[in-house]
Amino acid sequence: MGDPASQPSTARIYWTAFIGLLFDYYDLYLFVYLERVLAAQFALTPACSNALQFAGLAGVGAGAIGFGWMADQWGRGRVMLVVFGVYVLGIAGLSLAWDYSSLLGFRLLASLALGAEWGISHTYLAERVDRPTRYRFAALLQFAILGGLLAALARSYLLPAWGWRWLFAASIAPVVLLSLARWRVLARDAEPPRLTGAGAGTASYDQTCSGALRANLLPFAVCLGLASLTIASGTINVFYAKDLPQTVTYTAFFWINVIPGLLLGVWIVRRFGVGRALAGYAAALGALSTWAWLSPWPARTLAFALVLPLLNGLPFGLIGAFFNEVFGPHRTMLSGAAYNLGRILAGFSPAFITALGLHENGRYFIFTAALGAGVAVLSLAARRLPVRL
Repeated sequence: MGDPASQPSTARIYWTAFIGLLFDYYDLYLFVYLERVLAAQFALTPACSNALQFAGLAGVGAGAIGFGWMADQWGRGRVMLVVFGVYVLGIAGLSLAWDYSSLLGFRLLASLALGAEWGISHTYLAERVDRPTRYRFAALLQFAILGGLLAALARSYLLPAWGWRWLFAASIAPVVLLSLARWRVLARDAEPPRLTGAGAGTASYDQTCSGALRANLLPFAVCLGLASLTIASGTINVFYAKDLPQTVTYTAFFWINVIPGLLLGVWIVRRFGVGRALAGYAAALGALSTWAWLSPWPARTLAFALVLPLLNGLPFGLIGAFFNEVFGPHRTMLSGAAYNLGRILAGFSPAFITALGLHENGRYFIFTAALGAGVAVLSLAARRLPVRL
């Protein structure tokens, strides 16, 4: 990737990726937390509110594929700067939205940036560190999900004084400063990545999106399945967290509890490999769900909601590095698409549970146990995928 002496330090690479991703997560969850506020402000019908949520889901998928393909063609750094620009436009538009149509359009624009940011950030980092430290940095990068905690605190403490428009606008300045500070480093990173490892020489770099997918169909299916099942567990827990005591202590603990899981996942991967790490997560999720379903303890639902983030931290911390290892030269597009399309599928989990009646009388835990069983099956397939990075 050029003269090693001219490359930025690992710390600078990490912070470049982390700060952009942190505020993307902040705005993603802020939109969820402000759903009722925005509905009242713009007199939205339930159908309009649902359309806004769908625009957010559709945007992350389209952003991962479109910007991911461009990053694989023209370099991660340059496209990351473009994504920062799209993000700023989207968030600025949200803060100035004047009607439902403008809110919908800028919501879609901001979501495009979020979908692009995850894939580019993880690939940009994964290709610049050696394999023993790749999973550690991928887990540290996932600490950006604490942008959700930042959004929760902003909703609780700043919304009454600032209003919803300034809550969105507050994230613009850090990203603009980040773009300016990293301009020279990112803009010169234009060299297309080269395929290394076991898959070298098996795919041409100038494939179309559909060609890249056909060449990587099996690993893409495995990664999409892992993303959708593990993110569904986290999505459902956010949905279920409304039963938590709505205090700062419980809110902070709910979000921060993912950190030990992220770090535990790194340790397990280094000792036992990705397949066994996923199998361990699946077994623990099944055991926790079964206990919560059958236990007569009145506080079991509270314990479940607080422990589940710790377990979910394990796959969240490893999939960024793992996805990049199993794909070839189009790894930015394919890894980002697998993660974000999985997020779209996972986003329908609350509606799916409600439609099946699993949200009543503790049967919710049947669904999470089924998620664990699905991950257990996919962990076997994950062991057989070749490492290409």
